[in-house]
Amino acid sequence: MRKYKDYVKKTAYLILFLFFILLFYSNSFLLVVKAEEGYQQNVLILNSYHGSLNWTHEESDGIINGLRSNGKNVSISVEYMDWKNFNSKENLDYLYEYYKFKYQNKHLDLIITTDDAALNFALEYRKVMFSDAPIVFSGVNFEGIRTLIRDQTNVTGVAEEIDPIETLRMAVKVNPLIDEIYLLYDNSESGLSTGQLMNETIHSFNPNIKIVNWNNLSFNEVLNEVKNLNQNSIVYMTTYSSDINNTVYDIDFVTKEVCSLSSVPVYGLYDFALGHGIIGGQMLSGRLQGEYAARIANRILSGEDPSDIPVLYTNTTSTAFDYNQLIRFNIPLDMLPKDSEIINQPFSFYQTYKTLVLSVTGVFLLITIFVFILLFYIKKLRKMKKDLNLKNEELSQLYEELVASDEELRDQYDKMVHINEKIRLSDDKLKYLAYHDALTGLPNKLSLYEYMDSIDSTSANGKALFFIDIDNFKFVNDTLGHNYGDKLLIQFSDKINRIIKDDGTLYRLNGDEFIILFEQADDIGRVENFAKKLLDDFSGKDNDINVDIRISFSIGIAIAPIHGDNLEELIKYADIAMYNAKKQGKNRYVVYNEALKEIFMERITIEKYLSKALDNEEFELYFQPQLDIKNNKIAGLEALLRWNSPDLGHVSPKNIIDVAEETHFIIPLGKWILNKACEFLKTIKEKGYEGLKMSINISILQLLQDNFIEQLLNTLNKYDLYPEDIELEITETILVESFDEVSEKLHLLREKNINIALDDFGKGYSSLSYLKQLPIKTMKIDKSFIDDILKEDDKFLSYVIALGKELGMCVVAEGVEDEKQLTYLKEHNCDIIQGYLFSRPKPGEYILEFLNQLNARTQIKPTVK
Repeated sequence: MRKYKDYVKKTAYLILFLFFILLFYSNSFLLVVKAEEGYQQNVLILNSYHGSLNWTHEESDGIINGLRSNGKNVSISVEYMDWKNFNSKENLDYLYEYYKFKYQNKHLDLIITTDDAALNFALEYRKVMFSDAPIVFSGVNFEGIRTLIRDQTNVTGVAEEIDPIETLRMAVKVNPLIDEIYLLYDNSESGLSTGQLMNETIHSFNPNIKIVNWNNLSFNEVLNEVKNLNQNSIVYMTTYSSDINNTVYDIDFVTKEVCSLSSVPVYGLYDFALGHGIIGGQMLSGRLQGEYAARIANRILSGEDPSDIPVLYTNTTSTAFDYNQLIRFNIPLDMLPKDSEIINQPFSFYQTYKTLVLSVTGVFLLITIFVFILLFYIKKLRKMKKDLNLKNEELSQLYEELVASDEELRDQYDKMVHINEKIRLSDDKLKYLAYHDALTGLPNKLSLYEYMDSIDSTSANGKALFFIDIDNFKFVNDTLGHNYGDKLLIQFSDKINRIIKDDGTLYRLNGDEFIILFEQADDIGRVENFAKKLLDDFSGKDNDINVDIRISFSIGIAIAPIHGDNLEELIKYADIAMYNAKKQGKNRYVVYNEALKEIFMERITIEKYLSKALDNEEFELYFQPQLDIKNNKIAGLEALLRWNSPDLGHVSPKNIIDVAEETHFIIPLGKWILNKACEFLKTIKEKGYEGLKMSINISILQLLQDNFIEQLLNTLNKYDLYPEDIELEITETILVESFDEVSEKLHLLREKNINIALDDFGKGYSSLSYLKQLPIKTMKIDKSFIDDILKEDDKFLSYVIALGKELGMCVVAEGVEDEKQLTYLKEHNCDIIQGYLFSRPKPGEYILEFLNQLNARTQIKPTVK
């Protein structure tokens, strides 16, 4: 028994001992695993060029992102040899000492190089200073790999396969007559190897194409050559950072200069040049090079032997084109390879909101299907009703026999009546929705057409069609929001209906367009009186529309049968008349006549060509000097727009501005005018003529942009101008249309020391109250008042000048054309004149000549800097 207890005891001790041994080794194993998990691998990315070079930046980004996505603990060091700017032995010696010192105590697990110079340096010195680490390269073409690697071991990477074939095919497709290609590359290692491969590839593609290499020209010689090239040729840019004189150039600068001067398309080998003037093509991507190099690096860091990983020859190109350059050289998009990326392409609503468009279309289809199902159901119910009626007659005949079932039959009858009522209500609702506007509840366009179809042409006689369009409604939607616009439309239509009463019917056409079918139009005077009443009821301060802005609208009127005997004609001619009402200043009515049609067609033609004029550089600024008549010196210049269209000839500035404002083209056009005016003012200042102020006209659409003031100040900074150097001219119409919003913007501009001038004073409706409230520095008197000087009754002009002086304004007289007017203005203390008497508006170069001539006569004095 005792021996048994001893045996149990020994066994227990043995088990306990083995447990502690097992616990000890398991902890040790966990420590080893944790140590391995925490092991840091050091990777050096050695770049041949500087970090601001787009190609190097893209390669390096691709490598770093690829390494970090692996999930390993990798410490990344990045170095730049800047070989394009310092390709000398002294630089190599410096880098050798610098890297040797920097990495003498740091073990490297892997070296990743970008482009030839870095690979060559790493191969030569990795044993000395880089821990003899494996090398993964990128950005090295076939020629560079053959030359640099040779019998080297422990090195692999991704090849930069230079294959311009697809780009050449596209170029020849665009112009089958191409017989000459100009190659632009430098004399660096990568430049020469790239140039050799390009020569070989082009020759194999078409031996009849002449190849001209520009690597032995200075950059200025290249720019001279590129201006006058054969139209059946192209320029192909590869890598170019220095010319034959070893002068270093920024590659983006080179690309922009060459492309801007080139008379033929410029194609590129590398995608970083896209957006700087090249057309594009199938181009090498630095980011793809870096990503593929990172994949190979991750395999090596995971323990794979570099010698077992062959050099990767794969497609690292992207096919992309610059829309602006395609337009410049008239290359249609359907000639591009399929799935090409196109940058700078104008906004396409369908492409941008494709999913939304398809979704909305799908919803409409579902609604349409639902309507058809509902109609089918209604038809079926009607048939059911008919059948039930027949059965009811049969049941009535059997009434005597089925007295016991009377209660059930009554119940069935009640249900049938209920179903019929539902059908009737649904039918009424559908009919109402089909013929009425969902927002305002007014009859819609379909209702108008059906009504006109229901009456004969004789009954249509004596009716007038009023085409109403709310002035500046797009501005309301853009600035105050669509909900505000909807509220305005509802209240507007309610008020119009209250005015019409029984004299006609109001229809909503679409958007802010309404139609009134006026019934008693036998007398044209009655029609015009009704139009005046509509306008007058909205012009007073006590209108009952609960919105915060002044509402006005324009009316076009067409009368049957004078202007047409069908609805299409009446709407068309009333629309033309409405357009002319807006052109005459809005908030008025116009009755159609044949002369309006020509005006409308002229407007359509101007709008057609206006959108292309800015891109085609058809606009020009003229400048008209302003003379200070007190000291007989030039006080400033007014910038005036001119358009000499190849298709339309000289277009009136007023017509340009009217159409530009209606189409909102005034926004980009106004920005162009501001830039050109400031650019010319800077030129004048650089010639030594200080103290001249530039007057620039602005539209309400420009003024009310959220970023207008910021954009204006940025433009002044761009041309080294001060806010005091310019004066913005606004018209009285701007004040009347949106006084509160305009007033806020003008005060903000004045706080920035920008002067405001009130142009064409006297033509509009601005009140003395407006003038007192606004920070207006200059009053420009309209030419019509200056013309009245020659008449006997000229006292009003003297009152206007006195008013300007009383308000502390500088008074400028526009349109001064003879000495009598000048004498009068001097006698009445006018400050500045502007007109043909002193100078017509002239282009910039003539203004400079004009200033020099005045300087010679000591009229003005340039400041000596």
